[in-house]
Amino acid sequence: MNDVSASLPVIREHVHAFRRTIFSPERTYRLGADGLEWRDDAAAGAVAYRDVVAIHEYKSKVWGALSAELPRRFDYVLLCRDGTRIFLNSTHVVRFRVAENRAASCIAFVTELKARIAAANPNVKLFNTLRWSYRLAMTADRAWYGVGHLLFKLIRRLDIDRAANFAGWALRKVGPRLRGHRTARRNLTAAYPDKSAAEIERILAGMWDNVGRLAVEYINLDRLIGPDPNAARMVVPAKDLQTLVRLRDDGRPAVVFTSHLASYEVGAIWAKRNSLDLAILYNPLNFGPLSEQLLAMREACMGRLVVSGPDTAWKFREAMKEGLHLTLFVDQHHAQGVEVTFFGRRCKANPMAARFARLFDCPVYGFRTIRLPDNRLALDFTAELAMPRGSDGKIDVEAGTQKITDVVENWIRERPEQWLWLQRRWR
Repeated sequence: MNDVSASLPVIREHVHAFRRTIFSPERTYRLGADGLEWRDDAAAGAVAYRDVVAIHEYKSKVWGALSAELPRRFDYVLLCRDGTRIFLNSTHVVRFRVAENRAASCIAFVTELKARIAAANPNVKLFNTLRWSYRLAMTADRAWYGVGHLLFKLIRRLDIDRAANFAGWALRKVGPRLRGHRTARRNLTAAYPDKSAAEIERILAGMWDNVGRLAVEYINLDRLIGPDPNAARMVVPAKDLQTLVRLRDDGRPAVVFTSHLASYEVGAIWAKRNSLDLAILYNPLNFGPLSEQLLAMREACMGRLVVSGPDTAWKFREAMKEGLHLTLFVDQHHAQGVEVTFFGRRCKANPMAARFARLFDCPVYGFRTIRLPDNRLALDFTAELAMPRGSDGKIDVEAGTQKITDVVENWIRERPEQWLWLQRRWR
């Protein structure tokens, strides 16, 4: 590269394309030197930045399947001097009732567009408006948060075992009518192609029973384990208590992975009550004001919660330097993960457990809870896993992630009705 070309500035092209409705063509917008340009199959046009007199930003609710990925959308309308309106949407209509998320390119495009318009026309007016759909969604959310808070207080007043029995019975009745039931059935049918329809329905009924009990237990996390953490509803084999003592007293960090089996939050509470210090990945809840109460409850009885975010890896690294034990759920879809085989199907798994085991060259254990009759819970540690290593002698992250996934699969095969088949593990 010569000096002249090296000194040239890098020019970034700002482009955004979308289709507003099934009846309109897909239109591509580009930021030109002097104005906004657009083109579709039938026409092309442009408007000078100085001729945009107002920018309206609309926040609205996203409905349908796309709502899981994009809970809210931002659309924009530019008002020009001659009365022309230009629409910029953050979703692209593929076909009837099917839309694609293009919020990333839309937001980046509009951010630069606003800057150029403001530079060309300092008197441009900016408006922010909530669509009726978003207002309705917020009203509904507030109502649900209120109902949820009342239920929270009511369940906290009830006997835990009686409430859990009722919730298990109720979810067996209601669960099959919910949309998630279809997802769970598809997952089960694909994972167990040899099982009959009756067997699949039996597992699903058990899953809903577990979900109902889990909800009551979650609300009572701070009261599930008594002064003696190895008694009452907890069934703790001697080998597992010995494993915990070894982890607690060896002065080394470790990686402990777990899964969404049975009452999966209880394991961390039991470990904390037995003085095993954990650093636990925590995904913030979206239960409105109730979220703060649930977070405070978990912090009080579980130990250090590391909120997921851009600095998660750094926080875990610092925690393990202090000798804490990294605790992760490893049975969920992870878009940036490594490919593994799970129930004979390819999917993405979180490699963080294997990566930190490689970084610290520390032991790796699996840990689960098992639901027993009479609302008792058993605890089960694996032996220390012999993690596969590469030619350099260090833990192989991809092979290690597969080995961890194999352990989780074996757990689920033992008690499939105690796993959350509702999640979209395969995508």
